[in-house]
Amino acid sequence: MLNSHKKLSVGVLLGAMTLGISSIAHAESMYVGWYMAEKLEDCMTTCKTSDMHVVMSSTDHKNKPLSICATKGRLWLVGHNRWKENTCAAATVNGKVFHGKRYFCLCTTHGIQPLN
Repeated sequence: MLNSHKKLSVGVLLGAMTLGISSIAHAESMYVGWYMAEKLEDCMTTCKTSDMHVVMSSTDHKNKPLSICATKGRLWLVGHNRWKENTCAAATVNGKVFHGKRYFCLCTTHGIQPLN
């Protein structure tokens, strides 16, 4: 379990960084930004409310979508938000999962699907 959370956090962070680089490399007019989830909304709703698309990271074991989010414990942590849930789950240095109630969602002007 510990290794899967570390792999997920690293994968999510690298994926988020790659999105920024790929939009520059292709010189497309794509915008990627962080939007605060308010009123206990999930990231899909948060991005849609801002006329944006949510950036998906993968799906969970029940095939529900996971989107990229960031929350602050002692430090800023990149994690995932499950569809219809209101926390950002991120692995911490000690291997525990921190469920941030205040979080930001990664949104974009273009729909981006997770890699298989």
